[in-house]
This record gives sequence, structure tokens and C-alpha cells, in this order.
Amino acid sequence: MSDDFQIHPAAKDELHEAIRHYAAVDESGGLAVAFEATFWRHTENILATPLHYNLRRPPTRRVNLTPRFGETYIAYMLWAEKVVILAIAHAKRRPYYWSKRIGEAREIFQ
Repeated sequence: MSDDFQIHPAAKDELHEAIRHYAAVDESGGLAVAFEATFWRHTENILATPLHYNLRRPPTRRVNLTPRFGETYIAYMLWAEKVVILAIAHAKRRPYYWSKRIGEAREIFQ
């Protein structure tokens, strides 16, 4: 993976929580592996073309983890010439619950 991105600590927790969730609902572990692979594939796409995805609520952009995990999305922004992943969120959660992370990320990843 590139040095051109950062993951907010709370987003890291959300990623690990989602992987644990899928591991719990699928004892074979296949679903958890598929979710993690989907996350990293979409992260690579973001890094390759960070401006490709539409602004949702400036300065943030959103990428749905389609097709299999389409209700989950990555919220990110560009900051200090890096991609900063703010959240790995479920679309049914409170909208923009993670918005306070924008300011936090600006301080953390100067």
C-alpha cells in the first residue's frame, strides 16, 4: 500500500469491527476475507484516482463497497496531499456521524 494515505484511528476500529462481524456470521471466514479484500481493492482505486469520486459533503467523498458490501462505504478526504480515510460506515447508520473526524484528521495528519 502507498504512503499517500492515512486512516483515522476510529475508522481503523470500524474496519476491524466489520471484519469481526463478518467472521462471526460466517464461521468459514470467507465473508470476512471477502470484506477485507473489497475494502483494500476500493482503497487502491481511491489512491489511484482520488478525485474520481464525487464530493458528498465537502471536503468528503464516498465510495460504496460494491457489489457485495454496497451498504458499507468509505468516507475520505484529501488533506496535506494525502487521502485520509475518515470512516468505514454502514449506509443505514446516522448520516455523517463521523463528520467531527474531519477536524480531528486535520490535526492528526498534518
